[in-house]
Amino acid sequence: MLQRLRDDYVVVALYVDDKTELPESEWYTSSYDNRVKKTIGAQNADLQITKYNNNAQPHYVLVDAQGNMLTAPKNYDLDPASFARFLDSGKTKNQLIGQVAK
Repeated sequence: MLQRLRDDYVVVALYVDDKTELPESEWYTSSYDNRVKKTIGAQNADLQITKYNNNAQPHYVLVDAQGNMLTAPKNYDLDPASFARFLDSGKTKNQLIGQVAK
């Protein structure tokens, strides 16, 4: 499984519990809850909930190079075979998109 992640994906993690305060120039008011987002974690959580309509942890989303979702997101799941199928479905969809674009 780890080899699949290394070979087929660029892994990006949004840490929603990061309490690092950002410079005031980077603060913004969320359109979701109308609260000012001042930390990296608050902004990451806001991105997750506004873009993917979900705040579960962990929440896995497979996207193409343009940020388009390849398959339905997946939340916490202890079944390695299920997660492998999820990764495979994203890779297959990305390959199909690549063939259409040529």
